[in-house]
Amino acid sequence: MGVRAYLGSPVALVWTLLGTVAVAGVVAAALRIGTVAASSRFVTDPTALDGLGGFVFTIVSGAAVVAVAALVWLPYSLAVAYAVGSRVEGEPATFGGSVDRLRSRAEPLYRWVKTRIAIEPIADRLLSEKDVSPAEVAVGCDAFVVPALALDASTLRAAVGRANRAIPQPGRERVLAVGLGSTGLLVAFALASGRFGVGIGLSVRTLAFGAAILGGVLTAALDTAWRAGTYARQDIEEGFE
Repeated sequence: MGVRAYLGSPVALVWTLLGTVAVAGVVAAALRIGTVAASSRFVTDPTALDGLGGFVFTIVSGAAVVAVAALVWLPYSLAVAYAVGSRVEGEPATFGGSVDRLRSRAEPLYRWVKTRIAIEPIADRLLSEKDVSPAEVAVGCDAFVVPALALDASTLRAAVGRANRAIPQPGRERVLAVGLGSTGLLVAFALASGRFGVGIGLSVRTLAFGAAILGGVLTAALDTAWRAGTYARQDIEEGFE
């Protein structure tokens, strides 16, 4: 239901396109920085870290790029959740309305990031009374916090409370598997196209990264749509005033 609503929502598709551009900008900047950093002595020196300097650099920089890209995508995911959830609930969703919702939910949205990374021993220093601890989120219900923020709750604590009342449903793993599998196929097709000279003047690396970005963002968008649709279909109003 959520995926079908996503495909039929122009607002959700526009936000996905904008998110793709934003993530692509992050990756492009990271590649430029990485090209410069790769020539440093730490990376090129065969004695650095017993010859593992280049490997360590690749792993650390790759993880950093994924983390930054995820942070950049987060507000776009909330907008997608708003558009899809509103459509499932039978409510109108406009681009202007999604912008307003995003502005009003920006703070609790990034407080949710703090909750996700709050592990000991930094949890006490990282979280404040406006945040929630990871222990307050019911098992399996963390997937519904962003949809709850997008559709119903204006604070993180309220969103977690509503998300905890949602019942996890099967099907998310299938959406992720299809998305990741399709991404792999896109990357393989891009590599093959570049090697056979049909890459419209782009390098093999550019085609591969472009395919990975497109597939990754679409997978994230479809996952968000599934979560928003699953949340919106459930009646969790009982007990709320």
